[in-house]
Amino acid sequence: MQNVKTLQARDALTPVLAVHVEADDSWDCYLPGDELPPMPLPAPVAACSPWQLRRYLNQSGLRTAVDAYVAAADQDIQDGWAAASAFLNTDPFVVAAAGALDLDPYAIIKAASEIEG
Repeated sequence: MQNVKTLQARDALTPVLAVHVEADDSWDCYLPGDELPPMPLPAPVAACSPWQLRRYLNQSGLRTAVDAYVAAADQDIQDGWAAASAFLNTDPFVVAAAGALDLDPYAIIKAASEIEG
């Protein structure tokens, strides 16, 4: 692995297998024969139906807060809330709504997905 500080130095290395940007804006460049850094695990994904999510929000007392968030949001958010056929914790709407309400999007969607009907 070589750490470089300029674009020219980075681009002069070939072939580069992986690049990691450091806090000081330098690059760690991994070359053939270097041990690559471990890859982070992908974020867990949970999905639920609109009915499951709404029922969970009703049961948890969060429905009023989410409805207020949606009502104050732009038309795209309102359309997505009304027309989605499924909700994933990685959906931008879910991430934004959960963040605005200081909630964990994965926890909400996972809990909703466990509701049976």
